[in-house]
Amino acid sequence: IHVVEGLAVRWDLARRLYRRLAPGYEAGRRFLYFGEDHFEAALRPSDRVLDLGSGTGYLSRRLARRARKVVGLERERPMVREAVRRGGAVQYVVGDMARLPFKAGCFDRCVSLGAFHCAGPDPFFSEVCRVLRPGGEALVLAEVRVIPLLSPAAGLEATRKGLRRSGMDAGKEVRIGGIYRLFRASKR
Repeated sequence: IHVVEGLAVRWDLARRLYRRLAPGYEAGRRFLYFGEDHFEAALRPSDRVLDLGSGTGYLSRRLARRARKVVGLERERPMVREAVRRGGAVQYVVGDMARLPFKAGCFDRCVSLGAFHCAGPDPFFSEVCRVLRPGGEALVLAEVRVIPLLSPAAGLEATRKGLRRSGMDAGKEVRIGGIYRLFRASKR
C-alpha cells in the first residue's frame, strides 16, 4: 500500500489513484490499525476538528462521535462523494491541504492520518498553524519508512523541520508500530 502511495505522490499520480480507489477505499480498513485511538483520546466534547486528507471519512466519522464539530477536507471529489454517501455528522469540503479554505483560528484540533505527505511538511504545517486557535493542537500521523524513500519531502527530518518552521511548539512524537509516527504539536 505504502509503495503504491509513495510512487503515486512522487510521480504526481496520487489524484488519479484516489479517484479510482474511492468506492472500495475502506474495504479492509477495519482490519488495519493506524493509531486512531490517539486521535480520539485527544478530543474534548467542545472541540472543532479539521480532518486533513479525510478520504472517505473513516476517521472523521469516528471523531464526530466525540467532538462538537468535525470538518473533513479532501482534495478528491470522488472521495468526498463516497464520504457523504457513508453518512455521519461531518461536514466535508473539497480543498487543498497546502491552501486551506478556512479563516485563521477557527479550529481547536487539526488531525491528519497518513495524508500530509501529499502537501509537503512546510505548506502543510504552516496552514495548520494558521487555522488553529491559540493553544490549539495538531495531531499528524506520518508513515516514516516506505513513503519517504520514494518521496523524500515526507521523511522524518523534513517533517520535524516543517513542524519547527511553522512556529508551533513541537510537543510529542509517538512511535506507532514499526513505520508510523504520531506528531503532536500546539499553537503558541
